[in-house]
Amino acid sequence: MDKDIVEVRENLISLSKEAADDDQPLRWFEELYSRAERNSMMIPWATLEANPIMLKWLESRNFSGKALVVGCGLGDDAIGLEKLGWEVTAFDISSACVNWCKERFPNSNVDWRVADLLNPPEEWLGNFDLVVEIHILQAIPDGGIRETGAQSLPKLLNKGGHLLCIGRLDDGRELEMNPPPWPLKRSWLIEQFEDLREVDFELFTKSGSPTTPRFVASWIRI
Repeated sequence: MDKDIVEVRENLISLSKEAADDDQPLRWFEELYSRAERNSMMIPWATLEANPIMLKWLESRNFSGKALVVGCGLGDDAIGLEKLGWEVTAFDISSACVNWCKERFPNSNVDWRVADLLNPPEEWLGNFDLVVEIHILQAIPDGGIRETGAQSLPKLLNKGGHLLCIGRLDDGRELEMNPPPWPLKRSWLIEQFEDLREVDFELFTKSGSPTTPRFVASWIRI
């Protein structure tokens, strides 16, 4: 693994552990974005382009409306949705992250918001045709708050709305690296979204980590 990548991951793991030890397990997101000082290389998941798996999933479906991007990162997924004609709200728990998005895309109509998945704004409940969650649940440590976050997602959908999730799958094999992220079991996802109907669940791998199983899955609120 590249030395710079190793250093970035070590920093991430250190921030995550310190936050957990202080009983503030989500604090490390703000610290990570603040310390990056607008250097995207310091954000491990920042690719500066919309997620290609998300775009492929959207291309196979002919619908649009109001979309919510959960944990928007540096904003590229939100911009990708906007370009496809969606009315987009994108949020992150980190104010430094949201301000960075606004600076990157000053001419966008995306509604950039600071919010917490564990306690989303009441006006968002039942308000979206599409909720996109990519690599967010797997970044939340276990111990109850991950379940709280997951169970918030269906509440954000309107009737007929779709939830799209992309992440690492826990299939029982040994992890390639120390968490975060924490891969998710399919049985766990089924349990969290039991009030939704599963539409699809597909596995894939990435060229950079071909032994790490990943999933793209969607559910619909009926």
